[in-house]
Amino acid sequence: MKINNTVKHLTFSAVFAALIFVSITVTRIPNGLGGFIHFGDSLIYLSAALLPFPYGLLVAAIGPGLFNLFSESPFWFPFTVIIKPITALCFSNRGTHILGNRPKYRNYIAPVIAGTLNTVLYFFANMALFSLGFLGVTSDRTSAWTAGIVSLPGLLMQAGGSIVFFYIIAFALDKMEFKRRVFTDSSRKLRG
Repeated sequence: MKINNTVKHLTFSAVFAALIFVSITVTRIPNGLGGFIHFGDSLIYLSAALLPFPYGLLVAAIGPGLFNLFSESPFWFPFTVIIKPITALCFSNRGTHILGNRPKYRNYIAPVIAGTLNTVLYFFANMALFSLGFLGVTSDRTSAWTAGIVSLPGLLMQAGGSIVFFYIIAFALDKMEFKRRVFTDSSRKLRG
């Protein structure tokens, strides 16, 4: 039986978007600063390392974007559907392993870059939402900067947790040779 690569990529994209939505919904751990930590970002990183270019970006926008739309804070939606795909751009799906093959080991450093981007961009998103009155009642620039700075510890916890969880999943899947077995050229015959 032959499987079309487009069908495979769309199927895995839908599964990853659903997993990200569910993981954010289920694993929300309050960080004590008004926000929460979740494992959704590590699944965004994983999907970007497994799926080709446009699919990884779509997953990064759809999964967390749907969470924002159906959560108590839909005003985060426009920021999320822009920021999360930007973080997904740090990863490469080339090679037969998630964490990279010689000579390119891009996905070893990609989670750190993505976590840093996520932290910086959400810092400014916090400032923007505070300035617009969504996170507090003020238009004072000093208060907006304060809101951004206060959000930093929670953002750093989120980034650090996502990086660690991504490495754990990626190492485990690489040990099983998951990417080589599942994401190789599917024009070859598969057992039915």
